[in-house]
Amino acid sequence: MLAGIIIWTNNLIKMTEFYTNILDIQPNNILDNHVSFHFGKLKFIIGTHEKVNGKSKDKYRMMINFEVDNIYKSYNRLKSFGVKIIREPYKEHWGGFICTFQDYDDNIVQFIQQSSND
Repeated sequence: MLAGIIIWTNNLIKMTEFYTNILDIQPNNILDNHVSFHFGKLKFIIGTHEKVNGKSKDKYRMMINFEVDNIYKSYNRLKSFGVKIIREPYKEHWGGFICTFQDYDDNIVQFIQQSSND
């Protein structure tokens, strides 16, 4: 079972601001070298690492997905913060919606809405 995800960065403050703003939640823990957000038992952590420097050089290797209730509301939130959108919301063959964007370190992230809520 997945326990958590860590994104390493040397821009802890900017990455924390980014995820706090786009997810519209506050971190559960803030320390000098990492910040964590909790989604039930799953932890999403942003931390500093001595071997990480600069922006993501292989941004398509891994993609983090966050589930949202309203893809268009979340998309408009991204736009209001000037986030780089890779792909605007679109409907998938399985009935849900996806919107793809980049975080402060150029990591690829997606919002997923599981159903059309019709």
